[in-house]
Amino acid sequence: MTVDIPYSWIATPLTRKPTTAITKAAVTQNGGATAYASAATATVLQYGVNTAQVTLETDVDADPQNLATFLTTYQSTPRPRQPTLTFNLLARTDAECQTILAVTLAQRVRITGAPTGTPPGASNFTVEGIAHILAVDQRTVMWATAALIGTSATAPGPWFRWDTSSWDGPDVRPF
Repeated sequence: MTVDIPYSWIATPLTRKPTTAITKAAVTQNGGATAYASAATATVLQYGVNTAQVTLETDVDADPQNLATFLTTYQSTPRPRQPTLTFNLLARTDAECQTILAVTLAQRVRITGAPTGTPPGASNFTVEGIAHILAVDQRTVMWATAALIGTSATAPGPWFRWDTSSWDGPDVRPF
């Protein structure tokens, strides 16, 4: 479930960091062959050659090629993200605090009301870490974030997801 958080709730100025574009992948099956994949030539020319080298512990021979293809398909374009977001709970209403505190790890968040010029993917992310600061005069929540990986900067990929996909639906497993 996606949680919408207004831009005005963020306490600190945002600094954006792009993810690294993976344009080449070499995935080796432990004790087996190596699978290679490359992003489209135009993508490689635009973002350069950034190679992901991975060793997989798997007995399935198709896994290395599937992972290599997944990396060069869904991570070939850098996605802007905010590495951390900070919220001052003392400046928020009780309902707003409850919304912020209800966010859990791996939950998708969308920032609404972002200023014009905000890159498309910068307002959509998942929370990968949560920290709290409690002091006499301070109640702060900080989120470490990860960019969404999918076919567009604002939507996660088309792979199968438990509890959100149907067996006969358009989703597919990435590997």
